[in-house]
Amino acid sequence: MNITVDQDHFTSPETAREELAEQGLHIFEMSIPPVDNHSHWHSFSTIIYVLEGELRIVDTVSDEVMLAGPGARVSVPERVLHSEHSDGYDIVAGMSVDPASLEGEVDLDPDLLIHE
Repeated sequence: MNITVDQDHFTSPETAREELAEQGLHIFEMSIPPVDNHSHWHSFSTIIYVLEGELRIVDTVSDEVMLAGPGARVSVPERVLHSEHSDGYDIVAGMSVDPASLEGEVDLDPDLLIHE
């Protein structure tokens, strides 16, 4: 599976929350501070609805660069190598696991994916 960005996907946080609830995902909202990270992966899938700001996400296997601004929906499947770059952005998101259950590092080293 690949990362996807759907521009102009939603018009309100309520719409985003409704879509996430329909998919049975664990919903949360947060402001993401500026980020410029290296290639990593997650053991869970995430769907992000960008409310404010802009996210540049890079599929580090294909080097595809995707931009997501307000109204965009970003789907990041589990076990997909990517990096994120932004001056900060606000989101409503859903995860395949309860965020409260996560312990330790969530941005996992690419070597762990290869050797798993």
